[in-house]
Amino acid sequence: MKKTILLAALAMLCIPATGSAQKRPEAIRLSPKSDQGAVLIRVPTQPFTYALQFSKNGKSGFLSRVYIMKIDAAAPGYRYIARTLSPGRYRLDNVWQQGAWTACMEQGTFEFTIESGKIAYLGTFEVDGVLREIQSQAVERGKTVVYGTDYMQGQAKISDEMVTGRDPADLAEARRFADSSMNGSGALVALADVGGTSFKTSGFNKSIKICG
Repeated sequence: MKKTILLAALAMLCIPATGSAQKRPEAIRLSPKSDQGAVLIRVPTQPFTYALQFSKNGKSGFLSRVYIMKIDAAAPGYRYIARTLSPGRYRLDNVWQQGAWTACMEQGTFEFTIESGKIAYLGTFEVDGVLREIQSQAVERGKTVVYGTDYMQGQAKISDEMVTGRDPADLAEARRFADSSMNGSGALVALADVGGTSFKTSGFNKSIKICG
């Protein structure tokens, strides 16, 4: 079952957006009366594609629903990513590189809340350290080339300094971005209530190991 969950997540990297969910900042249309909210994150760009895998806390705990935020390959720098989400509590579960290598964040990660009619700004996620860990473990295991549905899974942990850029100047910049690129919705942007966590402290996951 563990591998099925991860391979399903891998497959989702290639599935186009469906329904009312929007995965591109410029496609998001929110108002204070919207049923959905959105998450906004500033992330580093890499010369390869990587993705953040989140899950929503539901009746069966986290992983009831899985959401992928993909960052396309680009010159080194930073960009904003966003997507609409239904209200609730979300957790970062995995970081994927090129859809084949992944780091499970069960030892240490973060959670945040989405509210309807609001854009939750997480800040800057300095994911480079996690990507370096993925690459290091792939080299150590001789898994630098992956074929078909094979994949390499390792472990990583987020430290406090990996979520930065949450001061008033950064929030103001995020609001300017939302005004210019998210249908003039800068007034809806507020700092997300980001909190540190691990899989083992989240109810449903106390008795089973989800990753690895």
